Amino acid sequence: MARENLSLGFLCFLLFMAVCNSSRDSTIWGGQKRGIVTRTWCVANPFLGDDELQKAIDYYCNGQGVVDCRVIRPGGPCFLPNTVQEHASVVFDFYYKAHNGQSSFCPNHVAGLTIDNPSHGSCIYP
Repeated sequence: MARENLSLGFLCFLLFMAVCNSSRDSTIWGGQKRGIVTRTWCVANPFLGDDELQKAIDYYCNGQGVVDCRVIRPGGPCFLPNTVQEHASVVFDFYYKAHNGQSSFCPNHVAGLTIDNPSHGSCIYP
């Protein structure tokens, strides 16, 4: 039952992200359609538990070699707040940006794209 609720919550999250992303793709100026350049960030799914997010962090920090995970270690600019959710968002976004922001590199099983810049304090998301 809990897994079904989690799956339903994640499905709602993905639907919300898809609607947000599709609504920003273009606009009308004087009857002419023009693309809008909007930055996106890849952030952790807020409905997932710490265990699943930690497994993903471990995978991207230890197995991929693309993400410099020192930024989420003690003393790093993105260590605080010291939560698995926050650290996962940093790791996922750095991985996504290391692949030129290609949506296929935002791991959709644990994350989604947002147009809200998650940077805070000394932790600047690229």
